[in-house]
Amino acid sequence: MTATDQGRAPHWIRPALAALAVLLIVVGVGGAIALGAGDGLAGLLGSDLFQTVAEEPAEDDAALTATVTVEDVQGALAELPGDLAISPDATGITCVVDGDGIWVEYPEATDASAVIDRAARRAAGLAQWAAQADPAISRVTWIAEDARQTALFALTLDPAVVVSDAADASAADILAAATGYRIAGDAYASLDDPVFEQEAGAAPSLPDGSEVPIELAQTATDGADAAQGGASGSTGGGAAGAAQGGPTGTASGATADLITVSITVDGSAAGAGASSATVSLAAGSTVYDALAKTGIGISASESAYGMYVSAIGGLAERQHGPMSGWIFSVNGVEPSVACSAYTLSAGDSIVWTYVNVEE
Repeated sequence: MTATDQGRAPHWIRPALAALAVLLIVVGVGGAIALGAGDGLAGLLGSDLFQTVAEEPAEDDAALTATVTVEDVQGALAELPGDLAISPDATGITCVVDGDGIWVEYPEATDASAVIDRAARRAAGLAQWAAQADPAISRVTWIAEDARQTALFALTLDPAVVVSDAADASAADILAAATGYRIAGDAYASLDDPVFEQEAGAAPSLPDGSEVPIELAQTATDGADAAQGGASGSTGGGAAGAAQGGPTGTASGATADLITVSITVDGSAAGAGASSATVSLAAGSTVYDALAKTGIGISASESAYGMYVSAIGGLAERQHGPMSGWIFSVNGVEPSVACSAYTLSAGDSIVWTYVNVEE
């Protein structure tokens, strides 16, 4: 690794130092006021931002955060019974583990009825696994898409309230047990006498807290479009901006303008090699959307500044030294904003690099 690489810090360092500087000013100028705030100051120092930069979370806090990894989730999906199993190498699958939740986004090139049935049973199977794997996980969100990457269906399950024998359960039983679900208007219209409503409970949300973008209105003008669950007016986007690039939820119609960018993930400093891809995204998508669009496993969490990426492809921060981690650049420049706050333009070149490796 070059001396230049060793001098660079992961992408969370700059905003964290800025936040720390502001904190020091507040403490220095208004110490009495800050101390009088009580929980306010304690809450700031206990935020996710400071935990990722400084010490590991305290034992009590750690109990609230899932310890499973993206690779664990991929392994669980591969072990689902029968035709529910999904290989970690499946095209288009995106998995995100964030705090106490798991999000999976997966495209299904089949009719809406089969999509909803399989997606519901897969989500229930994953929730059953999560209930045993980590009690900290309180939600499993599944987002199913059609072949055009239009979001058809999304549901959220509480692993503590899952349907037994998920592989044999009906979609209706699973939806009845869900925290909430939404079915796109065209997909719902294509179902033959459904025994469940188009929506119920709380709207499934993405890791950033925004709702999974599902077009509830019916837009298809013929049976063929409706049977596939999508039409020109449908909304893309999803879990990790589901249909348009990962769990940040970039919503876009199927006919919206697309941009093409290149993205490289370089873990060679830690012996993980490097790979590159070209992806198409909706205009307005971010660096985080582009990373999620590649389908590579990501561990990410929401910070005060946006999505913070702690691991890519199983290579995690601090795995090769206390300052090791991922930084990103766009067209050779390292932005001073979070990856979910940087809006891309057509032709941009993104590079994620693992830096500060210690032998």
